[in-house]
Amino acid sequence: MRPEDFIENPPGEVETVDGIFAFSPDPLPPDLDATHELLTENGNAMYSIGQLSDLDTWLDSPEVILSPLIHREAVDSSNIETTTRLTLSDIYRREAGEKPGQTETERADIAEAQNYVEAITTGIQALREGTELDRDLLCRLHEILLQGARGEQKNPGEFRNDIVGIDKPGTPLSEARFVPTPPASIPYALRSLLQYIRSGPTYAPLIDLALIHYQFETIHPFQDGNGRLGRLLVMLALYKWDLLPGPYLYPSSYFNANRDTYLDKLLAVSRDGAWAEWVSFFVQAISEQGREAYTVARELLALRDRYREQYQGQGAVIRELIDFMIEHPYLTESQAVDVLNRSQPAVNQAIRRLWNDDILRETTGQQRNRQYEASDVLEIVEPYNP
Repeated sequence: MRPEDFIENPPGEVETVDGIFAFSPDPLPPDLDATHELLTENGNAMYSIGQLSDLDTWLDSPEVILSPLIHREAVDSSNIETTTRLTLSDIYRREAGEKPGQTETERADIAEAQNYVEAITTGIQALREGTELDRDLLCRLHEILLQGARGEQKNPGEFRNDIVGIDKPGTPLSEARFVPTPPASIPYALRSLLQYIRSGPTYAPLIDLALIHYQFETIHPFQDGNGRLGRLLVMLALYKWDLLPGPYLYPSSYFNANRDTYLDKLLAVSRDGAWAEWVSFFVQAISEQGREAYTVARELLALRDRYREQYQGQGAVIRELIDFMIEHPYLTESQAVDVLNRSQPAVNQAIRRLWNDDILRETTGQQRNRQYEASDVLEIVEPYNP
């Protein structure tokens, strides 16, 4: 990173630490020109958010829809950073007791995605119980993200003590595309950011959320896992500001599909002060993913209603199994028995009925320890499922 790559008055300070140039962003908010075009884009995105928010008002069991959406966000977030091409089935199979993945790297990447599921659930529950969105919560979630996964040797839950470069692995610090905030400045920069989040939005909420996501990624407070935690922070802020009643939105899908543009626009803010271009990109991501999440949720509900009608009057166990199957479309009999708190014969009979009707597909070919897949559910939530 070189000072001459930055405009004369960038939105931060280029400083030297041990002979390496690093960038510390100015505290939020910047002086942003909220153009008519940007406000229109924000309005479209808020409409998408509003549709998702309305889902919660008429869902009898929100977790039936939330679970597949959370798992999808976990997969997409991990796929931005890992070499393994993860699928939803990988996480569900691991939760069902399998050990998917052919190599240690693949298994660690799948564990990372499952950690993301736990971190989302933990973060939303903590805010729901009144916990502040503060340093302690972020460090706690960072520990969860890195447990047993890539980066677990890089001080989970603790701010980094070293200068780091953002570039391809092996690139010397002096030649890195970007060097984020020096370690000594991290506690102050993050404290300022978290105070800004807690105080509520200055601009329109989604515009402010774009500023917050940029700020966190540019501070880059941890040795590893900043991208995952930064994307999780988007959902936590949406919940904190009462824009969504739960983690219905999965922004990582858009960032993953537009990864190079995502990284370039983040960098362009620091180098060129290109706030409007970044905010426009971010708000477009929220708008598109809001529409997609709403479509997925409605399709899941329609599928569940079709199944309920098909098995109407055939008892509570099969009805409960249908809901569980949509939450966890890769399941075992013992898993269903534990979650539904029903007798094994009753659950086995319900599974057998869905299997005979081709709603569940048995995947092992074994007589014991069978595992089942709800293909219709996976087809909705994982359109790229092979």
